[in-house]
Amino acid sequence: MHRVVSRLFRGVVVFALLIVCPLALPVHAAPHPAGVADGVIIASNGSMTLARNALPAPAAFGGVGHFGVFVSETITYAVEFDTLHVEYTALLPRGAQVAVDVRASVDGVNWTPWVVDLTPGAVARFDHPARFAQYRIRMLATGSSPTIHTLRLIPERATPSFSAFEQEQPPIAPTFTVHATRLGLVGRRTANGHRIGKRDRFVALPCVCVLSSRDGDEYKVRITYQGRSVVAPVYDVGPWNTRDNYWDPQDKRFFSDLRQGWPQDHAAFFDGHNNGRAQHGRVRFPTAIDIADGIWWDDFGIKGDRAVVEVTFLWMGRDPLEKPVESPPEAPAPPPNSAPPSDNAPPSADIPPPADEPSSNEDQNAGD
Repeated sequence: MHRVVSRLFRGVVVFALLIVCPLALPVHAAPHPAGVADGVIIASNGSMTLARNALPAPAAFGGVGHFGVFVSETITYAVEFDTLHVEYTALLPRGAQVAVDVRASVDGVNWTPWVVDLTPGAVARFDHPARFAQYRIRMLATGSSPTIHTLRLIPERATPSFSAFEQEQPPIAPTFTVHATRLGLVGRRTANGHRIGKRDRFVALPCVCVLSSRDGDEYKVRITYQGRSVVAPVYDVGPWNTRDNYWDPQDKRFFSDLRQGWPQDHAAFFDGHNNGRAQHGRVRFPTAIDIADGIWWDDFGIKGDRAVVEVTFLWMGRDPLEKPVESPPEAPAPPPNSAPPSDNAPPSADIPPPADEPSSNEDQNAGD
């Protein structure tokens, strides 16, 4: 997926640009947006504002001010698309920020990573055709609340011919060895609104593009440490960056000067990348994944707060440790010109043994 990179914008009123699509497809513009609102108020006219009692911003988004998220319901299109144009209008007082993200899916279950921080008139392009879409609105304010309204998604089919249902076998999900840290922070809220409990089981990755919905598991990783392996959802963002998709190919990375699998904070710490600094300051120790206590202590038994682990990014392909599903054996074909024996016919070798005789076939699943 081509990632659209743009900064969170500030100002007064930002008006949407009118997009003229080369192929007219249905436009999604719900008069009253349906979805899950967390700290966001939806007015009768469909506009959204940050609630006055919205919870404090998570550490991943600065930890200052109030923060809210709206995730739309799944939008179903009757035709396939590979591009989404995003239109909206936003009112941004001083100290307020709004981010609009979109993602796509072929089947409504498996999702692309979020294309994040889309300004009015921005375009999100996807590597594969899709039939389903969602948008996510993130709001942050240190003073007056931002307002967003008239959001529309305009699908476009840029590729003249394709089918969303003729997909090749997905590849094996990539695995990289990275430095990790124990998350802790019991009682605090993650970037997706989850309240961290004792012995919790989830991870944080340094990109908001793969943040699962609250209590969801759209984006999961397999973590392996000294022969033990655990699958966990991505519930938080960080610790050093919020835009480092280091698992993606180099040409799709936000840090496009770094090779795939080499996190920016690792490059800053070991190679002096960006003068040793990441988004959240000078890198004092490398860590490209934070792991909650239940996995760290109970599943892995790690002593201390740092370790080196292998991480497999499961939304990118098949789990390399998952056993393939075996097709059931085909029933043998009947012999040619066979017919039921008559009462006077001699016994035939093709007649199965009586029910009370033991069969010689062994259980084919034994030992699986």
